[in-house]
Amino acid sequence: METLNNSYSRTIEEVRETLELASIKESTLQNVTQILYSAREHDIDKCMKLLELDEHLMKTISKGDSLTFQGNKQDSVVLCTKSQTYDVKEAETSNSCILVPNLSLSEQTEVVANDRITKVYNISGVFHTYYEVCKVVHIKIFVYLVFTNEFLKVKECEPRLEKLLSVLEPTSFKGLEYESSIPQELLYNWKRLQNEIQASEDELIQALNDYLIVTIDGYFRLISFEYEIRSLTLMLDLFDENCWELDEVDKEITYESLKEFVIKPIFDVLFRKYAEVSDKSKTDGTPLYRYNEEQCCKSLAKVLLAASPVTEYKQFMESWCIGTPEKMNPKEEYLRGIALVIWNNSTVKNEVIAFPEIDLPKNINERFNLLFKAKDKWTVQEISPYISKLATNKMNVNALLTKYARCSIVNGIKYYSSKHDK
Repeated sequence: METLNNSYSRTIEEVRETLELASIKESTLQNVTQILYSAREHDIDKCMKLLELDEHLMKTISKGDSLTFQGNKQDSVVLCTKSQTYDVKEAETSNSCILVPNLSLSEQTEVVANDRITKVYNISGVFHTYYEVCKVVHIKIFVYLVFTNEFLKVKECEPRLEKLLSVLEPTSFKGLEYESSIPQELLYNWKRLQNEIQASEDELIQALNDYLIVTIDGYFRLISFEYEIRSLTLMLDLFDENCWELDEVDKEITYESLKEFVIKPIFDVLFRKYAEVSDKSKTDGTPLYRYNEEQCCKSLAKVLLAASPVTEYKQFMESWCIGTPEKMNPKEEYLRGIALVIWNNSTVKNEVIAFPEIDLPKNINERFNLLFKAKDKWTVQEISPYISKLATNKMNVNALLTKYARCSIVNGIKYYSSKHDK
């Protein structure tokens, strides 16, 4: 590599002299010699990054699909394809990565010629940092990104969906009577939501389905808990009035009876959460539905827990039974993920204590520390609702417990506790 000099160009004779000094036989080389000249000023490295691709990212670009960097200025940036999200980290290399446009690779230098051929190229930039994809195994494939001259390390990660609820909360749907007070500038359509939420398109769509989020007039609206419970109570009251069995719920009658209070988009989302198609149908073949007993009871329990975060067990169960339809049976296991049943040595009684999974820290070590602080020993069934969201394709709930907890067996029952317990 030489410094560019317009008055000088290396000759074939000089190339041969260099090969001779290096004890390299010319006959063992291709006929093409590529000579690189380094420009004195590399302006290109001020507006360009290098990105190393894993297999998924390479296929994405090969198909002509987009890669997008997502997040606001205060967010740590992520890279998204249509279906996956990657964390972005800066990485350094001890080697210099030289950017040479149009440089021929090995197979491209196989030309038929009687004599040696020289080709001259100017180096556009030299890089010492780059965006690295950790999944690449055999070969590093780089693409150029118009940005700055740094590299970042890219690693597949979970979508960052915590912000989804926070940006939609100010415009949550509380009822038609409150709609006139909703600031229009705070509403989110699909484009705005996709720009701000750090998740791929498929992951964002899945999140919208997982949470109680509905589209009204082209904007995404979170259904407030108060309105959800008000609507659920109306649905269950109608269920009681018609003396339906759990698996004989008529969706059409339910909507027709409630349409003055619950608009169609919200009714559809709520009904999908609390009911599923049953094995029974009406005489005309239209399917009937089954209310999900656990889902209904769990939401009604949240109302009691919001009013009284700590309640004596017997009193809580009595209140819970009174508030649920006659044909539903509240069970202690339905509290998993929202509350704990803890023995109180002072009162010598069990207590139901609010302990919602959604309030726990996202950091896995912090979450396990808090779980074992709240309760010394957990069965798999008890702890699973609190850690299932941290599971991945490579590490399921059992693997998480093996790594972060200690197993013991008491009276034939397997329990998990802190690894640091004596």
